[in-house]
Amino acid sequence: MPCCTGSSFDDPYTFDLGYLLCNDSNPLPPLDNDKEATLKAVARDTAQALINQLLTTCPITKASDDQSLQLTLPPPTTHLPREKPVPKEKEKTRWDKFAEKKGIKGKKRDGKLEFNEELQEWKPKYGYKGKKGDGVQEDWLVEVDDKPEKKKEKGGDVERRNNKIKARKTQQH
Repeated sequence: MPCCTGSSFDDPYTFDLGYLLCNDSNPLPPLDNDKEATLKAVARDTAQALINQLLTTCPITKASDDQSLQLTLPPPTTHLPREKPVPKEKEKTRWDKFAEKKGIKGKKRDGKLEFNEELQEWKPKYGYKGKKGDGVQEDWLVEVDDKPEKKKEKGGDVERRNNKIKARKTQQH
């Protein structure tokens, strides 16, 4: 499919559609007077070849909004080198070796958040801004025991306390 102005190619382009890559292994045409125009023509032809290859080999689907089209790209085939080497596996610590030997496994941690249906948001199960401090008090009505209230009304507890304090003062003098 390559079509370049003014020269014939020996090698066709190679494509890696997963990375949207088009390789042209042919040498550049001689750059005479107008270098920019020559480079633009080669770049245009390579881009056209890539687009033609995409449109002929990749399946085209209509998006859910019915206004756009989508191309499904195949997985990449070109191996790209890593910038840094693959990290080495860490040596086990003394505790990890001991735990493996004894069959000790880590404690399974349940999620720390739970969804509050009334507020429609995620809240911690406990702790700061937790379940109890969510603004909606679960026990909004608390019954009061009648007996302590009656004693306070009579003043029995207060009088008894004052009598004990007076008795201690007289014993000290």
